[in-house]
Amino acid sequence: MGHRKKTILILVTVLALFLVEVPGAEANINIRPGFKLGGGLSSNFGADTFDQSWQPSFMAGVLVELSLTSRLGAGLELNFVRRGSLYRLESDGLVYRERYLLDYLEVPLLVKFNFLRGRKPELYLYAGPALALNLRARLKVTLDDLEEAVAVDNLQGPDLLAQAGAGAVLALGPGCLLLELRYSHGLRTIATEPEADIRNKSLVILAGFRF
Repeated sequence: MGHRKKTILILVTVLALFLVEVPGAEANINIRPGFKLGGGLSSNFGADTFDQSWQPSFMAGVLVELSLTSRLGAGLELNFVRRGSLYRLESDGLVYRERYLLDYLEVPLLVKFNFLRGRKPELYLYAGPALALNLRARLKVTLDDLEEAVAVDNLQGPDLLAQAGAGAVLALGPGCLLLELRYSHGLRTIATEPEADIRNKSLVILAGFRF
Protein backbone atom coordinates (compact mmCIF):
# COMPACT_ATOMS: atom_id res chain seq x y z
CA MET A 1 0.00 0.00 0.00
CA GLY A 2 2.93 2.31 0.74
CA HIS A 3 4.25 1.80 -2.79
CA ARG A 4 0.87 2.80 -4.26
CA LYS A 5 0.73 5.97 -2.15
CA LYS A 6 4.20 6.94 -3.35
CA THR A 7 3.21 6.34 -6.98
CA ILE A 8 0.04 8.43 -6.59
CA LEU A 9 2.13 11.22 -5.04
CA ILE A 10 4.51 11.12 -8.01
CA LEU A 11 1.63 11.33 -10.50
CA VAL A 12 0.07 14.28 -8.70
CA THR A 13 3.47 16.00 -8.49
CA VAL A 14 3.95 15.63 -12.26
CA LEU A 15 0.56 17.25 -12.82
CA ALA A 16 1.46 20.11 -10.46
CA LEU A 17 4.79 20.70 -12.18
CA PHE A 18 2.99 20.89 -15.50
CA LEU A 19 1.14 23.94 -14.16
CA VAL A 20 4.33 25.90 -13.47
CA GLU A 21 4.92 28.67 -16.02
CA VAL A 22 8.13 28.54 -18.00
CA PRO A 23 10.21 31.69 -17.29
CA GLY A 24 10.29 34.03 -20.26
CA ALA A 25 7.64 32.05 -22.15
CA GLU A 26 4.49 33.79 -20.88
CA ALA A 27 3.88 35.47 -24.23
CA ASN A 28 4.04 32.22 -26.18
CA ILE A 29 2.48 29.59 -23.92
CA ASN A 30 -1.17 29.73 -22.93
CA ILE A 31 -2.04 27.44 -19.99
CA ARG A 32 -5.70 26.41 -19.71
CA PRO A 33 -7.24 23.98 -17.14
CA GLY A 34 -10.44 22.02 -17.54
CA PHE A 35 -12.21 18.73 -16.95
CA LYS A 36 -13.58 15.78 -18.94
CA LEU A 37 -15.94 12.88 -18.30
CA GLY A 38 -17.55 10.20 -20.39
CA GLY A 39 -17.96 6.54 -21.08
CA GLY A 40 -17.76 3.84 -23.69
CA LEU A 41 -16.55 0.27 -24.02
CA SER A 42 -13.49 -1.65 -22.82
CA SER A 43 -12.08 -5.15 -23.10
CA ASN A 44 -8.96 -7.22 -22.46
CA PHE A 45 -6.83 -8.87 -25.11
CA GLY A 46 -3.63 -10.89 -25.27
CA ALA A 47 -2.37 -14.45 -25.43
CA ASP A 48 -3.84 -15.34 -22.03
CA THR A 49 -7.38 -14.05 -22.58
CA PHE A 50 -10.23 -16.22 -23.83
CA ASP A 51 -13.31 -14.96 -25.73
CA GLN A 52 -13.38 -11.65 -23.88
CA SER A 53 -16.16 -9.24 -24.89
CA TRP A 54 -16.61 -5.49 -24.58
CA GLN A 55 -18.24 -4.08 -21.47
CA PRO A 56 -19.08 -0.52 -20.30
CA SER A 57 -16.18 1.77 -19.40
CA PHE A 58 -16.08 5.07 -17.51
CA MET A 59 -13.64 7.99 -17.23
CA ALA A 60 -13.57 11.31 -15.33
CA GLY A 61 -10.72 13.70 -14.66
CA VAL A 62 -9.02 17.05 -14.90
CA LEU A 63 -6.73 18.44 -17.58
CA VAL A 64 -4.18 21.14 -18.27
CA GLU A 65 -3.56 22.24 -21.87
CA LEU A 66 -0.70 24.29 -23.28
CA SER A 67 -1.17 26.16 -26.56
CA LEU A 68 2.33 26.22 -28.06
CA THR A 69 1.42 27.63 -31.49
CA SER A 70 -1.82 28.35 -33.33
CA ARG A 71 -1.98 24.70 -34.43
CA LEU A 72 0.16 22.74 -31.95
CA GLY A 73 -0.53 22.09 -28.28
CA ALA A 74 0.13 19.65 -25.45
CA GLY A 75 -2.02 18.35 -22.64
CA LEU A 76 -1.63 16.50 -19.35
CA GLU A 77 -4.56 14.78 -17.65
CA LEU A 78 -5.22 13.09 -14.31
CA ASN A 79 -8.13 10.65 -14.69
CA PHE A 80 -10.03 8.00 -12.82
CA VAL A 81 -10.73 5.21 -15.32
CA ARG A 82 -12.70 1.99 -15.04
CA ARG A 83 -11.83 -0.68 -17.60
CA GLY A 84 -12.30 -4.44 -17.79
CA SER A 85 -13.91 -7.12 -19.89
CA LEU A 86 -16.78 -9.58 -20.02
CA TYR A 87 -16.85 -13.35 -20.54
CA ARG A 88 -20.28 -14.88 -21.12
CA LEU A 89 -21.29 -18.53 -21.53
CA GLU A 90 -24.82 -19.87 -22.01
CA SER A 91 -25.66 -23.57 -21.72
CA ASP A 92 -28.89 -25.46 -21.10
CA GLY A 93 -30.73 -22.25 -20.31
CA LEU A 94 -28.17 -21.15 -17.72
CA VAL A 95 -26.15 -17.95 -18.21
CA TYR A 96 -22.69 -17.68 -16.69
CA ARG A 97 -20.87 -14.33 -16.75
CA GLU A 98 -17.48 -13.09 -15.57
CA ARG A 99 -16.99 -9.32 -15.41
CA TYR A 100 -13.54 -7.96 -14.69
CA LEU A 101 -13.66 -4.45 -13.18
CA LEU A 102 -10.29 -2.67 -13.18
CA ASP A 103 -9.98 0.80 -11.64
CA TYR A 104 -7.01 3.03 -12.54
CA LEU A 105 -5.50 6.40 -11.78
CA GLU A 106 -4.26 7.40 -15.23
CA VAL A 107 -1.96 10.18 -16.47
CA PRO A 108 -2.00 10.73 -20.27
CA LEU A 109 0.51 13.08 -21.91
CA LEU A 110 -0.94 14.11 -25.26
CA VAL A 111 0.24 16.11 -28.27
CA LYS A 112 -2.57 17.97 -30.02
CA PHE A 113 -2.84 19.26 -33.60
CA ASN A 114 -5.56 21.81 -34.39
CA PHE A 115 -7.06 22.27 -37.83
CA LEU A 116 -10.02 24.14 -39.32
CA ARG A 117 -8.99 27.14 -37.19
CA GLY A 118 -11.56 29.90 -37.17
CA ARG A 119 -14.43 27.51 -37.94
CA LYS A 120 -17.24 26.65 -35.53
CA PRO A 121 -16.57 24.14 -34.17
CA GLU A 122 -12.80 23.84 -34.50
CA LEU A 123 -11.44 20.31 -34.86
CA TYR A 124 -8.29 18.63 -33.55
CA LEU A 125 -6.41 15.33 -33.46
CA TYR A 126 -4.24 14.12 -30.58
CA ALA A 127 -2.07 11.18 -29.52
CA GLY A 128 0.39 10.18 -26.83
CA PRO A 129 1.26 7.71 -24.04
CA ALA A 130 -0.63 7.17 -20.79
CA LEU A 131 0.64 5.67 -17.53
CA ALA A 132 -1.98 4.06 -15.27
CA LEU A 133 -1.74 2.82 -11.68
CA ASN A 134 -4.18 0.07 -10.68
CA LEU A 135 -6.30 1.07 -7.68
CA ARG A 136 -8.53 -2.02 -7.52
CA ALA A 137 -9.17 -5.17 -9.52
CA ARG A 138 -12.34 -7.23 -9.01
CA LEU A 139 -14.09 -10.15 -10.63
CA LYS A 140 -17.89 -10.37 -10.52
CA VAL A 141 -19.19 -13.86 -11.25
CA THR A 142 -22.90 -14.23 -12.08
CA LEU A 143 -24.81 -17.47 -12.51
CA ASP A 144 -28.45 -16.65 -13.29
CA ASP A 145 -29.50 -14.46 -10.32
CA LEU A 146 -26.57 -15.34 -8.05
CA GLU A 147 -23.60 -12.96 -7.99
CA GLU A 148 -20.30 -13.02 -6.14
CA ALA A 149 -17.46 -10.47 -6.24
CA VAL A 150 -13.83 -11.28 -5.38
CA ALA A 151 -10.54 -9.39 -5.53
CA VAL A 152 -8.19 -10.28 -8.40
CA ASP A 153 -4.57 -9.92 -7.27
CA ASN A 154 -3.05 -11.16 -10.53
CA LEU A 155 -4.43 -8.21 -12.59
CA GLN A 156 -3.14 -5.37 -10.42
CA GLY A 157 -0.07 -4.48 -12.46
CA PRO A 158 0.51 -0.90 -13.71
CA ASP A 159 -0.52 -0.17 -17.28
CA LEU A 160 1.12 1.67 -20.17
CA LEU A 161 -1.12 2.62 -23.09
CA ALA A 162 -0.99 4.41 -26.42
CA GLN A 163 -3.91 6.80 -26.86
CA ALA A 164 -5.22 8.60 -29.92
CA GLY A 165 -8.37 10.48 -30.73
CA ALA A 166 -10.21 13.33 -32.39
CA GLY A 167 -12.23 16.15 -30.94
CA ALA A 168 -14.19 19.33 -31.48
CA VAL A 169 -14.07 22.55 -29.48
CA LEU A 170 -16.79 25.21 -29.39
CA ALA A 171 -16.43 28.57 -27.64
CA LEU A 172 -18.96 28.84 -24.82
CA GLY A 173 -19.08 31.64 -22.26
CA PRO A 174 -15.78 31.98 -20.38
CA GLY A 175 -14.27 28.87 -21.95
CA CYS A 176 -14.75 26.11 -24.50
CA LEU A 177 -16.97 23.05 -24.72
CA LEU A 178 -15.06 19.86 -25.68
CA LEU A 179 -16.30 16.68 -27.34
CA GLU A 180 -13.87 13.81 -28.04
CA LEU A 181 -13.59 10.23 -29.25
CA ARG A 182 -10.59 8.39 -27.73
CA TYR A 183 -9.08 4.94 -28.29
CA SER A 184 -6.62 3.42 -25.78
CA HIS A 185 -4.43 0.41 -26.59
CA GLY A 186 -2.40 -1.43 -23.95
CA LEU A 187 1.35 -1.68 -24.60
CA ARG A 188 2.21 -3.93 -21.67
CA THR A 189 0.59 -6.72 -19.70
CA ILE A 190 -1.36 -5.89 -16.55
CA ALA A 191 -0.89 -9.43 -15.20
CA THR A 192 1.47 -9.89 -12.27
CA GLU A 193 2.41 -13.48 -13.15
CA PRO A 194 5.60 -13.95 -15.18
CA GLU A 195 5.05 -14.47 -18.91
CA ALA A 196 1.28 -13.79 -18.73
CA ASP A 197 -0.09 -11.51 -21.47
CA ILE A 198 -3.29 -9.63 -20.62
CA ARG A 199 -3.74 -6.06 -21.86
CA ASN A 200 -6.39 -3.34 -21.87
CA LYS A 201 -8.15 -1.57 -24.71
CA SER A 202 -11.02 0.90 -24.68
CA LEU A 203 -13.04 3.28 -26.83
CA VAL A 204 -14.77 6.19 -25.08
CA ILE A 205 -16.74 9.34 -25.90
CA LEU A 206 -15.81 12.30 -23.70
CA ALA A 207 -17.39 15.66 -23.00
CA GLY A 208 -15.70 18.42 -21.07
CA PHE A 209 -15.05 22.08 -20.49
CA ARG A 210 -11.80 24.04 -20.83
CA PHE A 211 -11.48 27.44 -19.17
